[in-house]
Amino acid sequence: MPDIRFDTGLVTYELNGVCSVSFNPTDSHFVEKLMAAVDSLDALQEEHNAQMEQDGDTAGLFRQARERDQSMRAMLDDTFGTPVCEALFGSMNLYAMADGLPVWCNLVLAVMDEVNAATAREMKRTDPRLAKYTAKYKRK
Repeated sequence: MPDIRFDTGLVTYELNGVCSVSFNPTDSHFVEKLMAAVDSLDALQEEHNAQMEQDGDTAGLFRQARERDQSMRAMLDDTFGTPVCEALFGSMNLYAMADGLPVWCNLVLAVMDEVNAATAREMKRTDPRLAKYTAKYKRK
């Protein structure tokens, strides 16, 4: 049986050398899921920040941070369709800071940068390639 092969844009990325994820960085479904996760993660971060400013029950603060951390991990793992948080962060709470940002944010920003770069690359390639095929098959 003949086999037709074509590029789906699916790319496998290695994350910090400890795990890998595969997605098409120009896939609007993936980007939509990523953006929805960012909105939810940001809301959880804001709740956490507001609670940190209150001088309240320390034990309760730690408990809520653990609960939010678990929710954040589930969102990120769901976004990538594979459990990445355990490999990337181990037991570290996703609210931990690195380079001035929470670690969850560093991951998401790195992925968003790749989405933007890939989209720009593909858009540059689209018009000339499409024009080539349109001219080739154009009826005279």
